Amino acid sequence: MFEIEFSQQTTKVKQLANAIQDAITIGEYPEGSSLPSINDLSKKCCVARDTVFKAFQSLKEAGIIESTPTKGYYVATSITQILVMFDIFSPYKNDMYHALTNNLPANYKVDLYFHHYNKKFFDNIIRDSIGKYNLYLIMNFSNDVYSNVLDELDSNRVLLIDFGNFEKNKYAYICQGFDNALYDCLMSGADLFKKYRKLTLVFPESSEHPRSCIPYFEKFCLDNGLDHALLTRENILEADVDVHAAYLIVRHSDLIDFTKICRKKGLVMGRDVGVVTFNDAPMLEVIENGITTISTDFKQMGSQAAEFIRTKQKIQTYISTKLIVRGSL
Repeated sequence: MFEIEFSQQTTKVKQLANAIQDAITIGEYPEGSSLPSINDLSKKCCVARDTVFKAFQSLKEAGIIESTPTKGYYVATSITQILVMFDIFSPYKNDMYHALTNNLPANYKVDLYFHHYNKKFFDNIIRDSIGKYNLYLIMNFSNDVYSNVLDELDSNRVLLIDFGNFEKNKYAYICQGFDNALYDCLMSGADLFKKYRKLTLVFPESSEHPRSCIPYFEKFCLDNGLDHALLTRENILEADVDVHAAYLIVRHSDLIDFTKICRKKGLVMGRDVGVVTFNDAPMLEVIENGITTISTDFKQMGSQAAEFIRTKQKIQTYISTKLIVRGSL
């Protein structure tokens, strides 16, 4: 117990506090039970008494342990360990994460991972986590294909987030829609799109955005008599940007290139060209005249995930996706 190999990545105080917290989480020290004394831990872990004292103090400040003159240090409350796994880091995933953690009490410990669409890494994280966590918040490896490695977890402890166009009824989930949701968003701004002679979907082959949305983009254009095109090239070029055309851009990196090209050509967004991108972020409110987005509310997704963690009540919902109109359209 508490056989720690200290590393240089963080302080010994933090590492010792984490080890004590982990021992509480897995039930080695139930709620109300006494912890080893400062002297005992100092000898066991080969650290100074002051290091143990500071580790205990940090856990007291978090409300995890308490102390009395007669009882010493003891477990005040149990710890809930949560694994959160996203696909990649992005501003909107950051919003989701902070909405999640800001709505959790101090005795909930969250470990955050990113799988970066690497299936082997995704599977290894899941398998290595078994038995170490009370709850799992997982963004699946694919939107359209269920990952069988999830079967190795207790489905009652899993919340699927964001991705999930597959059979998932045995799980709690909070997801966004990509297909009909895209069509509905485009229809809500149909009059704005009709200002332009053509609508192009910029969707590089390497994009991880669900390709199942493409037919719904095409259906919208056909239903509204709009000339349309699909651009799958990895990099958007000057020749791709035409006056009086509108563009639906999947990747924010392509939006940056598009903005540079517009400036070079002297094109004004919302007047000479229209542009819409996916997944809102604070920067999109201030770029040019403001960039129109198709986005779900990631903060709402995070706060609802926190409610699932606190209440353990199974939730199965899709967060609405909206067209947020700004000057670029």
